[in-house]
Amino acid sequence: MHYPLNARRHTFARLQIEKINPKQKTLRAATGASLILLALGCSPNGEDLDAEDIDALMPLSGLSSSDLPASPTNSHADDDDAARLGQRLFFDQRMSATGDIACASCHDPDHAWSEPRAVSTGAFGRVGNRHAPTLWNAGMSQFFFWDGRADSLWSQPLQAIEGEAEMDFTRLEVAHFVVQFHRAEYESVFGPLPNVGGMPARGKPGDASWNNLSGQGRDSAQRIFANVGKALEAFQRRLICSDTRFDQFMAEDVDLSEREQRGARQFVRGGCIDCHSGPTLSDDEFHNIGIDHRGDVDNGRADAIEGLMASPFNGMGAYSDDTNAGQALLATIAQETRQLGSFKTPTLRGVGQRSHFGHLGTLRTLRDMIDHYDRNRGNARFAGSLDPEMDDVDVRSERDMEAFLRTLDCPPLATELRGPPPPFDG
Repeated sequence: MHYPLNARRHTFARLQIEKINPKQKTLRAATGASLILLALGCSPNGEDLDAEDIDALMPLSGLSSSDLPASPTNSHADDDDAARLGQRLFFDQRMSATGDIACASCHDPDHAWSEPRAVSTGAFGRVGNRHAPTLWNAGMSQFFFWDGRADSLWSQPLQAIEGEAEMDFTRLEVAHFVVQFHRAEYESVFGPLPNVGGMPARGKPGDASWNNLSGQGRDSAQRIFANVGKALEAFQRRLICSDTRFDQFMAEDVDLSEREQRGARQFVRGGCIDCHSGPTLSDDEFHNIGIDHRGDVDNGRADAIEGLMASPFNGMGAYSDDTNAGQALLATIAQETRQLGSFKTPTLRGVGQRSHFGHLGTLRTLRDMIDHYDRNRGNARFAGSLDPEMDDVDVRSERDMEAFLRTLDCPPLATELRGPPPPFDG
C-alpha cells in the first residue's frame, strides 16, 4: 500500500507537531506516520513502508549543523575566523610543490566535495592509489582516510599536504608559505608567528634539512603546520549535507514515489542499515566488503594503526588541545576486530551525486555499487576475509534501491562556501 502525503497531513498527529521544535517535530512526524501505517493495515511482509520501517529510518533523518560533535583536540574548530582562514587555504593552489594543486583539486565542490575520477592526480602528475572521498559531513567522523590513519579532521589534511602523490608540500614549506602569504590572517586566529627566516626552505622528517634543525625549530614549524590543519578543519565542519528529500519526507514535508519508498524498505530490510546507520548513514567503523584490489593487495585498517599511534599530530600528541580526549579515542582502537582488508563505511548522504565508489574508485556508477554489495563479490581478490554482515545484504530491486539513495542528494551549499572567501581586511 502506498503511503500518501495527504493521508499523513490530515491526522491528529500532524496537528500536534505545529508548535514544537524541529527535533520534536521529526520524532512526532515519524511516530504519527507509524500510527497511520498501522491503521491502514500495511503488512510488515508487504512491499510498502510500514511502521517498523519508519521507526528504523527515523534515526537517519533530521541532520543539522547542531548535531556536529565537539572537536576537543582543536580549540579553534568552531571559530569563524579560523574557518575563514581554512577556507582560503582549502582553495589555495600555491600550497603545493607545483603551485597548481589545492585541497579543492581532489575534493571538488562541483562533484559533491569528492574526486570526479577514480583516483586523483597530484603534484608532478603523480597518481594516487585510493579514491578521494566526499567531505560532506566530515566533521561527524572520528577517524579519517579510508583506513582511518588520522584521528581528527585537522590532522587528516596534514598527510595530504605532505603526500608525494598529492600536494607534496613539506611542513617547512607550509611554515614559510603562511609567513609569506597569510601572516596577518593566521596571527588574528593563532597569535604571533615564530621566526622561521633561518630555516631551510623545504623539509620534513627523514630529510637531512629537517633532521639538522634544532628541537625548537622543529616545534615551531610543526605548530604552524598543525594550526593550518586546525583552520582547515574549521572550514570543513561547515560542509553539512542536510534537508535532503529523505529528510523532508520523514518530516512530512514532501512525499516519495512508490519506487523510492520500496527502495527505503529494502534499505532497512535488506541489511544496508546495519552499517549505513545514524544521521550520516555511516556507522563510522571499518568493514571488509571485498572490493577487488588493483596491483598490490591493500591491507586497509590493519596497516594504518602503527602510523597513527606514532604521529606527533594524533590526539595524544603535543599539538592536541585536549590530550585526554585524544587518548580516549585512540584507546577505542583496541576494541576493533577484523582490521585486515577493512575500510571505513562512507556516508551515503550525497551518494547519488558522486561518480566513483569504494576505496579504489573502481565502482563507476551507483548501480555498480549496489550490485557489488548485493551479489558481485564471488571472484574478488582482497586482503582478509569478507565481513560477515555482507552475507545479510539482500537487494531485491537495484532500481528501487537507487531511487531511494537519490533521495539523499544534498541541496546546494551556500555560494560563499564554494570558493575562496573575500580578501582578509583585518
